[in-house]
Order: sequence, then C-alpha cells, then structure tokens
Amino acid sequence: MAKKPRKQDMTLTKKQERLRYRDQQARKNVLLGVIIGAIIVAGIIIAGIIYEYVYKPSAPIAVVNGERISTTEYQKMYLYQLNNLNEYLRNLETEKARLDPNDSSMASIISFYDQLITQAQAQLADLPNSVLEDLIQDRIIRQGARDEGIVVTDEEVQKRIEELFGYNPNPPTPTPEPSPTPGAAVTPAPTPTVMTREEFDRLYSLYLENLKRVSGMTEAEYREVIRGLLYREKLQELIESRVPTSGEQVRARHILVADEETAKQVLERLKAGEDFGNLAQEFSQDTATKSIGGDLGWFPRGQMVKEFEDAAFALEVGQISEPVKTQFGYHIIRVDAHEMDRPYDSAVLNQMKQQAFNDWLQQAMQKADIQRNWSPDKVPATPTPAFLGS
Repeated sequence: MAKKPRKQDMTLTKKQERLRYRDQQARKNVLLGVIIGAIIVAGIIIAGIIYEYVYKPSAPIAVVNGERISTTEYQKMYLYQLNNLNEYLRNLETEKARLDPNDSSMASIISFYDQLITQAQAQLADLPNSVLEDLIQDRIIRQGARDEGIVVTDEEVQKRIEELFGYNPNPPTPTPEPSPTPGAAVTPAPTPTVMTREEFDRLYSLYLENLKRVSGMTEAEYREVIRGLLYREKLQELIESRVPTSGEQVRARHILVADEETAKQVLERLKAGEDFGNLAQEFSQDTATKSIGGDLGWFPRGQMVKEFEDAAFALEVGQISEPVKTQFGYHIIRVDAHEMDRPYDSAVLNQMKQQAFNDWLQQAMQKADIQRNWSPDKVPATPTPAFLGS
C-alpha cells in the first residue's frame, strides 16, 4: 500500500520572516509617504486659497501711524473712483460731441473740453497711486481731527448724503410775492418741485445697488467715505479759523523787464524824474499790471517770490529798488505804503487759509510713520462698466 504524501511544512525560516517584515515596512512607508504628500499638496492648495482670499485682501497696503489700510479697502475705493472718473469722462465726451467742430465760435469751448478730457485721462492713468495717497491722507486727517476733538456724527453723515441727492427733509416755505398794484391780492410764489422721502429712498437704494456691483462697497463703507469728507471739512475749517485776519502788508508797484540792461535804463529814467506809471506802461512785461502803472495793490509776506518779497518789505515808503532778479526777469520796485497791521483783502485771506491747511497736511504727512506696501498686483481687475448715476 502506497504511503500518503506528507504535508509541506509551512513554517517560515527566520530569513523569510525578515524579508516579509521588510516588505511590510516598505509598503507602510510608501503608503505613509503618499498620505504625507497628499496632506502637503492639500495644505499648499488650502494655504494658497487662504492667502488669495483671506490674507491678501486683509493684508495692509499701507500703515499710517500704526493704523492699517487693508488691500480690500484700497481695491473698493479704486473701483469706486474708477467708476466716477469713467462716468465723468463719458459725460465730457458726450457734451463735446454735441458741439459743431466746424463752427469757429465753438473752437474755444471745444478746446476747453479737450483740456478737461486730457486731465481726466491723466487722472485715470495715475489712479492706482492717487487712490493710495488719498487713503493715507484720509487717515492723517482723521487722526488730526481726533486730536482736535472733532467728531462727525451719523446724523451729519446722513444729512450730507441727502444733500448730495438733492433731498431736503425740511424744504423752505415759499414766501408770497408782493403785488405791484397797491391793495391787490398777494399771490404766493409758485411752489418748486421738491424731492419726496420716497423718491430719495428709491434713488439712494438704486445707487447703493450699483455701488455694490461696480466696487463691492457696502452702504456702511460708503458712509465712511462721506464721513471722511466731513472730517476733512471740519478740520480744514478749524485750521483756517486760526489764520489771522490782519498783518504786515505793503502796497507796491513794479516794472518787469527781461534783462538787467533794460532794468538799468528804466531805473535811470526814474531817477531822472520820469513817472513810474508811464514807464510801467511802456516797458513792463507784466500784462496784468502794466496798464495800471504796475500797481500790485496790498500784499502780505508769503504772496510773492522770496527775492521780490525781501526787497519790497525792506524798502522805505516812496523808495525805488535797484533791479531785483527773480525767475520772471528783472523788477524795479517802488513801495507806496507800508502798514504793520492791515486787514487782509478777502481774496488774499482765502488764499492764506487754504495755504494754512495745505501746510498742516504737508507737515503731518512728513511727521507720520507711513509704510507703503503697494504693488501692481494689488490693483483690481476692471469690471464691466456700470455707472453709479444710472
């Protein structure tokens, strides 16, 4: 009888066990590497998404005295101003198109429109930079206003918005016009058409919808834009109120010529006794004053170029200067009067007030700690044109 075959011994040798263990470990390492790689790739993708849609928009495009201006705010303001400029430019081009270029009487008006269009196009080209600087100035002004205790209330913001839309919640009562005939009945003046609250709400809602579409700006953010305008106005008004209304001034005449030799000839004729006004009409190249004998009127310090001002304020009343060289040419100056505390002319005072605010802003900008982080990729893509006024 044949013997049954013996079953093969399945017991692994130590060598085989070591090989199997190494194989299992290798498979685990490969699987672990795949998992880690997938995690890294997913992490990179998630980090990119977070950077693009969370960090990048909120990262400060500038920091002003520790106060951040986010990229999102910059981009919304850029699109807001871009839309306004495009609408303004389109209006200019529409108005210009209505003029007949073949009508010679329209030439100066067409030229004026061309200048405005060129200026608007230049503003568009500089918009990425100007928006950033406007936002920085806004922060400087708000900080200065806070230091002065200036407050802009929500009610003031609302009132300004209503004014911008032409809405007056308390329109004036029309006053009756007196009859030219004594004893006749007095007829009331015709009542002007006024905007109702419902009409304002409708227009304002439409504006906010368009604003959101073209710039992403919310109503709260738009109200902050208006608040910034009011802060600027209030701070400017405060600074201007501190400008003195009177001060040292001289009243002077001058004769402006192109070269020193001519100036010396004019001076010799003055010394010989010839009339200053007549010589101004004959020689002066200042077309604004030559017909009135070179009379510049009253002016304080800071209104003329330094060389002219130094000479004029150093002269005695009635004294005539030697030729004074400035960027405009050579001047012969005569001072007709000099007062230490004379009220300023309204035009001069307004100019001094504007200069006072400009000086404050320039000094505040110079003193401020400003970090600019602008780069071309911060400028948002231009959306399909839509006009806020539509």
